[in-house]
Amino acid sequence: MKTAAKVIRNLENAGFEAYIVGGAVRDFLLGKVPHDMDVASNAYPEEVKKLFNRTVDIGIEHGTVLVLMEGEGIEVTTFRTESEYTDLRRPDKVEFVQSLEEDLKRRDFTINAMAMDKDLAIIDPFGGKSDLEKCLIRAVGEAGERFQEDALRMLRAVRFSGQLNFAIEEGTLAAIRSHASLIRSVAVERLKNELDKILLNPRTQHSMAYLKDSGLAKHLPAGGLLSMDWTGYEPKGQAAFGWAYLLHSQQKQFEEIKGYKFSNAERRLVERALEAANLTEWDDWTFYCFEAKELEIACYLNGTDMDIPLRKEQLPIKSKRELAVNGIDLMEWSGRKQGPWLRQWIEKMERHIVYGQLENDNGLIKDWFLNEYNGDS
Repeated sequence: MKTAAKVIRNLENAGFEAYIVGGAVRDFLLGKVPHDMDVASNAYPEEVKKLFNRTVDIGIEHGTVLVLMEGEGIEVTTFRTESEYTDLRRPDKVEFVQSLEEDLKRRDFTINAMAMDKDLAIIDPFGGKSDLEKCLIRAVGEAGERFQEDALRMLRAVRFSGQLNFAIEEGTLAAIRSHASLIRSVAVERLKNELDKILLNPRTQHSMAYLKDSGLAKHLPAGGLLSMDWTGYEPKGQAAFGWAYLLHSQQKQFEEIKGYKFSNAERRLVERALEAANLTEWDDWTFYCFEAKELEIACYLNGTDMDIPLRKEQLPIKSKRELAVNGIDLMEWSGRKQGPWLRQWIEKMERHIVYGQLENDNGLIKDWFLNEYNGDS
């Protein structure tokens, strides 16, 4: 907040208007510590760049310059209006203006359409402060127009409902219902980003109830799965818990949600967690084969509690890297070239060591291997 105030002061000293805008103002009024500080000003990007020693052009075509000051980055965006959203996401034309109110009226919800000056005075042309007090999410102006400009705003309303524990204002909810099919036009990466946030917010079930009631769910990938009962779900700080919960609760496989374009790491985490959760029992080999996070999610899915780090720490080895021998040793001892047999014998060796049937010692493993290998030949 102090750094943003300094940025505003510098702009004002140069004869410009400048205000903190957006979610930071909302969070400040809710008594929360604001994180991302955005500043709106009637200064044009080139004028902003001249006033500060360190800036980065992060969206200069839309009027945004990142000001670097005191170890922080403050986005400064020129007051602007937007016209026609042919792709239901980006404005066809952005026009810089000199009016703060014109800038605020293009925003999504009244609680996000407030501004604050450097002295913490609130500028609130659309009743955002009143809606905060009433715990309401209301679109700025005509809700249908806002959603036609950017259809993702409908899903953002659903997300904010759980994040803030607010109700969606009746007219705004009605507009979501009548425009729900527009959500199909939104890039799947943006959809997943919002759903990830919903799975992290403290009242996921509240948001998911709106997702179903608004009609949005049926237009989303795997929407039928999203419409399940979420009352038993508790966020755990990582969206993967939610995606795994979604599938495990309905005995579905990852293929059902692959349309959201998960990263390879996300996919592996969810799939492995489901695999571990479906095992009938866990032994030392389970704790060796699965990563701690995979087991943590699996425990959550099964409603069990165990000291996973301790169990992994008690293993004779934690990974292949700790083995006293490697594939080259086995090829040398057997006189064979690399092939499928090698992986099978390495796993056999790992199992014996993990189960305490063989000590992780080069000489002892060699004796064991030669005896077992020759016995199988």
